[in-house]
Amino acid sequence: MSVVVIEKESRAGEGISSRNSGVIHAGMYYPNKSLKTQFCISGNALLYKYAELKNINHRKIGKYIIATEEHELGKLKNIYDRGIKNGVSLKLCSKDKIQSIYPDLKVEGAVHSPETGIIDVPELITALEGDIQHNQGVVSLNTSFISAKKSENNFEIICNDGNNFSINAKILVNSSGLHSDIISKKIQPLDQKYNSPIYYAKGHYFKYSGPHPFHSLVYPLASEFSSGLHVGFDMGGQIRFGPDVTWVNVIDFSFDESLKDYFINSIHNYWPDMDPDKLQPDYVGIRPKLQNSNEKMKDFSILGAQDHGVDGLINLQGIESPGVTSCLAIGQYVAELV
Repeated sequence: MSVVVIEKESRAGEGISSRNSGVIHAGMYYPNKSLKTQFCISGNALLYKYAELKNINHRKIGKYIIATEEHELGKLKNIYDRGIKNGVSLKLCSKDKIQSIYPDLKVEGAVHSPETGIIDVPELITALEGDIQHNQGVVSLNTSFISAKKSENNFEIICNDGNNFSINAKILVNSSGLHSDIISKKIQPLDQKYNSPIYYAKGHYFKYSGPHPFHSLVYPLASEFSSGLHVGFDMGGQIRFGPDVTWVNVIDFSFDESLKDYFINSIHNYWPDMDPDKLQPDYVGIRPKLQNSNEKMKDFSILGAQDHGVDGLINLQGIESPGVTSCLAIGQYVAELV
């Protein structure tokens, strides 16, 4: 079996994968039986192992989830309890303990996640591309998917790289991220009741150029849609804050600098001494949500023939956080479906 990856951009990972926090998550935020929990926890171990094998730049720097107000301690304990139920290694930290670690922060308590880390996502993407190519696969860049139609045992897939051409394939995997609902409409004979609409949650990141007290990831308590304006790191040690959640109707990676005041106020809630003059725009990502702004979190959607009835089609939708952490585990799962 040979594999062809159809990629409409000039580089792989331009849509979602290279526009996130680059965090290797541990799996404490999601319901116990969810795919997000299953793939995050198994993917965490797989990703660290893969990064070591491929010499991908990564660091297991740990994470503190913090409560900044006393009334948030119950919610913090709920995250701890859920994580323990999910099998995640976690430790509760008292106010005195976390303040001894981070005396410059305003905190009432924390949960420490030692298995959380960061990874160089572009290096990860390059390694995965190399694996495809070394196994006689092809990554076809600058190539758009036009349509696919099932006939007997094959899909006829129409693509365009400047000119239209067709590929015949026994298996079709739709893992097109922000465009997965649009692509699903172009696959026959998929019943559209199995196609979930994608909602765009735009997230901004601000970088910080001055001295700071952080040596690990620090996350304020999360909402339904976001892990909060957390403290993140790039592989060079530069810190950044984000992402926020701005619901948008179109895919647009322009930066809204008017959000700076919101970021300043949010960060000052836990780091009062942050200097706003050292906070500058960095980059933007967009998450493909299956839930809209009024709904609770929805799980990854990975549907095979046993779900939608189209032999050979595997449809992935809503692969957002913890998608990078989960990528190898999702790959294994899809391979099993194949």
